[in-house]
Amino acid sequence: DIENGAIVGKGDLVEGETSVYEAEDTYTDGMYLVANPAWNYEVYKATDRNEENYINKAGIAFRAYRLEKDMKYKVYNLDLTTPFVVGDGVKFEGGKYAKDEGGSPKLKVVAVEEVGFPFCVGSGGTEVSGYGYAVGETMKKYTIEVVA
Repeated sequence: DIENGAIVGKGDLVEGETSVYEAEDTYTDGMYLVANPAWNYEVYKATDRNEENYINKAGIAFRAYRLEKDMKYKVYNLDLTTPFVVGDGVKFEGGKYAKDEGGSPKLKVVAVEEVGFPFCVGSGGTEVSGYGYAVGETMKKYTIEVVA
């Protein structure tokens, strides 16, 4: 399985197909952003209709876009112990984004924005000075530019 937002390389043409290729971990023929249109038909899971929450199942074809120099895209919901900052080089390795400490990264963070907000509840959550309690969370959205 692979999440939308992952980066894959283009492998061999699938037998019997004219435009469906195997995804691979090496990028010798370019980098491709996994961005398959998502739709979950279970109406009680409205958040699963968003592309950023979509998991592409193994063995089922998915859509990917070739990344070229100067293109930008956004990712979030990253599980990072050390968040990225503007100017960080990044790479997609081992199924996740990581800092690229090398001399010439192919991807670079050009903007970071915080989305979401805490909302007030009667009790529980985090105490907000004199105003009760709050729950909810914020997350960081990273704009990544292809630099090489």
